[in-house]
Amino acid sequence: MKIERWQGISGKIVHDGKNALLVDDDEQLDEKELAKRLEENGKPVEEVRKATFRKTLKKQVKLEPIKLSSWFNRKNDNQNANKSAKLKSDKPVHQYKQIKTELLFFGESFLEGFLDFYGLEVNNALGRYEKNLHVLEIQDLSRSEKEYYLATTNKQGNLRIATEPLPSQQIAQRELDKFYGQEPKQEEYVGLTNAQKREEDES
Repeated sequence: MKIERWQGISGKIVHDGKNALLVDDDEQLDEKELAKRLEENGKPVEEVRKATFRKTLKKQVKLEPIKLSSWFNRKNDNQNANKSAKLKSDKPVHQYKQIKTELLFFGESFLEGFLDFYGLEVNNALGRYEKNLHVLEIQDLSRSEKEYYLATTNKQGNLRIATEPLPSQQIAQRELDKFYGQEPKQEEYVGLTNAQKREEDES
């Protein structure tokens, strides 16, 4: 049995190669109990991967009222586009509660449009996550060693490993940063006086 931990995703995916289940990050893992749970409640690994990604990304999606407004405008729904400015937050859960509370003001068509737009944003976030490389930690439950890879998935949730095993999470992150052309973060202007900083800024 193996455990997968994906960068930026909450929870661990425990699987036997065919069936999988999502386990909380802080849950203690007993191999016998997990085997029983896998047998009773396991779903295909690819399905659990996709569901796990979606669950985390749904919480991270922000819906800016201006984007929602322009989405309604593209659908030639100016009335609902104007109502978008009345939303007080960019968090979909708060927005949904506000719309439900003020349903007389927002109306059913606004709620339907909001849910359509939210679903589209979640699908876009999922598509971006699946397309990009991430650090993947894999641990065999029978061993304590962890292996790190750069990996991604396809739309069906199939795993695609892009590297040989890397010795640590830090090295995997460094390789990922190199791949995307990001420079390692360094302290700028360490030990420089304010005058030296201004001189560097001007040149």
